[in-house]
Amino acid sequence: MEAFFGNWKLVSSVNFEEYMRAIGLAEEVVQIGNIVTPVLSIYQDGEKLVMKLKTSVFSSEKSFVLGEEFDDNFAGQKYRSVINLDDGKLVETQKWDGKTTIQTRKIQDGKMILTMSYKDTVAVRTYEKMAD
Repeated sequence: MEAFFGNWKLVSSVNFEEYMRAIGLAEEVVQIGNIVTPVLSIYQDGEKLVMKLKTSVFSSEKSFVLGEEFDDNFAGQKYRSVINLDDGKLVETQKWDGKTTIQTRKIQDGKMILTMSYKDTVAVRTYEKMAD
């Protein structure tokens, strides 16, 4: 788990616009999401893990315990989420309105690879760790 801790900056994104549209985000959110370069911070706070996403336009934060379902929201979309550590990967399952999306984060060659899947649509975002 410790390999995920730190600050990560987005360096590449493939098919993210299509993914955002597939899950039903509003067009203005898609346009903003496609141009911002987020920094993702992951750290432990007591028994909880925290993920903070910060951009020049918006910020979001989720605090959770691995394996425990929690309420979350992003860009006005509310959903239930659970995050598990599975074979060294952080696997997040989000469910809302009969939809399910899976977001898998793994460390590979010193980078964090985020794969986002909804039905047949898959997006891949790559983050590089920032110096502390």
